[in-house]
Amino acid sequence: MRDHTLRRLVLIILAAIGIAGPRGAGLAAAEGSWSRGAAMPTARSEIGVTELGGRVYAAGGIALFRTTAAFEVYDPEADAWRALAPLPEARHHLAIAALGGRIYAAGGFANLSFTPDRKTGWVYDPDRDQWRPIADMPQPRAAHKLVALDGRLYAVGGVGPDPLALWAYDPAGNRWETALEPMPTAREHLAAAALGGKLYAVAGRWGRQNLRAVEAYDPAANRWSRLADLPQPRGGHTAATLAGRIHVTGGEDLGTGGTFAEHWAYDPARNTWREEAPMPGARHGLDSAGAGARWYVVGGATGAGMATFLTLDDAVAVYAPD
Repeated sequence: MRDHTLRRLVLIILAAIGIAGPRGAGLAAAEGSWSRGAAMPTARSEIGVTELGGRVYAAGGIALFRTTAAFEVYDPEADAWRALAPLPEARHHLAIAALGGRIYAAGGFANLSFTPDRKTGWVYDPDRDQWRPIADMPQPRAAHKLVALDGRLYAVGGVGPDPLALWAYDPAGNRWETALEPMPTAREHLAAAALGGKLYAVAGRWGRQNLRAVEAYDPAANRWSRLADLPQPRGGHTAATLAGRIHVTGGEDLGTGGTFAEHWAYDPARNTWREEAPMPGARHGLDSAGAGARWYVVGGATGAGMATFLTLDDAVAVYAPD
């Protein structure tokens, strides 16, 4: 409770002097609407979010000047959060995904030195509220994504010894496959999603430079292809699949110190992006998941870069397409 009160006080002070608060608000809305869900109990940024059984799970992240192992679940029907068994180790910039009735988490940073030295991962059993180890990733990696596709989990992007490498985890054999075509564009703090049997890597950044590049991986052909760029360079954003499109929002610009609320949707049939209703409140370091006919965007920070530590957000923004 004291952490929560202190965070609110810091936000008020920063907003008053112009450091915190929404920047780079979106343009006119095309369609759809946003509402607010119950606030996340543990305000945090650089988290991992996934959906399982119609519920939204949030793992790890940066809390108030510390790394957290918090693992919490949101029930959209009850509009309520509940704490679950924490991660075996506190992590931020980790990646999580759901597959086969389980939730998988891997990689990330273990402390605030941002050293990419974690390749361990775990699987969560929701029936037992219990985590157990899985095979290590081939190398340490952080600020990456895990995407479930055709019975496997693909680890894409991030920082580590070989950031271009694409790995696929086979839960049945508890092993990682490494003989996959590397991603063409190095990127971390990217967004990723699965749609139509393909893995999509959306923008991200390399160094301090945000990118627009969008690339799709076809597992059947073991081949990457370049698609229409995201209309704006973006890093620290989030993406999820909803109603046959990939929706993208949030992010930060380390150069300007701004954060984003713009919201774009990708139509794979036309290979085009369209601007949608902007997210209410710009933030980065957030993550999201589609559940039913809604898109749930969770957590993050309203300030970019080092301001992250003082502008943590507990917001849950819910998007409903028209």
